[in-house]
Amino acid sequence: MNLASAGKRTLQIGFVVTITTLAWFNLSASIMAVCAVMLAAFYSRLDTLVEFSFGPLKAKIERNLTESEILISRLKKFASIQARAANSASVHTGRFASEDDWIFQSVKRVEAGLRELEISEVEIVEARSEFVRLTIRDAAIAATGGVYAPGLGGDSESEWCELRNAKVIDPDAISAFLLRWNQLTPERIQRIEDIRWMMANNDVRDSEQYMKAHTSVPWKDGQV
Repeated sequence: MNLASAGKRTLQIGFVVTITTLAWFNLSASIMAVCAVMLAAFYSRLDTLVEFSFGPLKAKIERNLTESEILISRLKKFASIQARAANSASVHTGRFASEDDWIFQSVKRVEAGLRELEISEVEIVEARSEFVRLTIRDAAIAATGGVYAPGLGGDSESEWCELRNAKVIDPDAISAFLLRWNQLTPERIQRIEDIRWMMANNDVRDSEQYMKAHTSVPWKDGQV
């Protein structure tokens, strides 16, 4: 038996004798001694235990977090798609069936919900894009007499039809048409400026702007 083994054996015998003696006089003290030795042994192996036990656990936690982040990202994307669909459905089916601003308010409530989900502003703009596009077109229709042709003679009606059937609304072209036919009233100028604002900001500023886009300006001098 070498010196190290002998020393270890002596310590073991000493530990047993000590614990036995403590147990004879004070059982609780002996239990505390055993616990102290066990804690010391545990502490000496703590680094190895952490590496062994928490290494795989850490990897699993990181994997679960990654999967959760992917799921949340997909749910946010789905929420954006659903928001756009809801906004489009509302504006396509209800903008001429109502005399109030419920569609505008609905779109803004959807936007507030998306912001609570921390959806990016880019995606929020995309979600309301169809709402803004149709509101711009409605404002152009309102500025050019609503459903009524100008009845001004000459080529006014053909120009009017061409202007309103354009794929892209051109506020400058609308202004030029109205000026040429002496119909550029303050009410029409206001709607043209609203169109420019909506185009520049990809948004509808407020309820008042939305309602003006759905209130036609009649042709002046009784022309219809």
